[in-house]
Amino acid sequence: MKYLKILSMLLLSIVIASSCDDPGTKILFDDAKAYLEINEATTAAGGTLAKTYNRLIDGKAIKDSLRVNLVGSQRATAVNVNFAVDTKGTTAIANFHYRLLTSGNTVTIPANSNFAYIKFEVLDDNVVPLEKWNLKINLTGGDVTPHVSLASFTRTIQTLCPYARANFIGTYRTEEPGYAPPAPLYDNVATADPANTNGIIINNFWDFGGVVKITLNANGTATLPTQDVVMGGTTYVVAGKTTLGTIDLCTYKIVLPYTVRLKSTNALQDDNTHTYTKK
Repeated sequence: MKYLKILSMLLLSIVIASSCDDPGTKILFDDAKAYLEINEATTAAGGTLAKTYNRLIDGKAIKDSLRVNLVGSQRATAVNVNFAVDTKGTTAIANFHYRLLTSGNTVTIPANSNFAYIKFEVLDDNVVPLEKWNLKINLTGGDVTPHVSLASFTRTIQTLCPYARANFIGTYRTEEPGYAPPAPLYDNVATADPANTNGIIINNFWDFGGVVKITLNANGTATLPTQDVVMGGTTYVVAGKTTLGTIDLCTYKIVLPYTVRLKSTNALQDDNTHTYTKK
């Protein structure tokens, strides 16, 4: 009998617990305990979270935001929230690395809502890859009291430059070292190779004509396939070296080691490196 009573009590407990999850049940907030928080501060990362943005040298900014939550029942009127950039915790420079888009250091949670956004933009052209800049935001007050430990958040700003062949199309100023200084400088034009989605075609390769095809790689390298190139009416064999070329995904500079041999005799004509700087 003792075991039957225990079993009955367990079953009753399960029934009661299940009834609490009834879809029709409403969650009631104690508005005396309502508070404001920055949503990102509630994540596993705590009050700091790094974010990487794709850096494009295009004069445009990248828009972002932090969400402010009202933890409590929705209000019939709007809730004003005051915030400020923490000058001690922020290393990013205003209007150089970032720009606030929410003006007046106040954000408004609309009536019958529980959240609003502090909006800002990252001026990615000015954030050099591998640099880290902190933007710390504090909720400082408002119509509802901010939570003591969830009212501050630091966004760590970092940038990467995504690979795109289109960025490497255009005019270059080329340096050809290995000769009596100063090193020769001349212009080249890079166009898209229609036969290769990652290929470009560079004209005036050796400063007196000649067109070469190069394959760009998203990992930051460039491959110069072995190819016949006619320059000055003579056919040469242009080839890459064991050390691959490199491409800068942010500045679009191309560094290309190469050799040039006379096709008829295989005699070495040049063993050099071109540095292409985009104009």
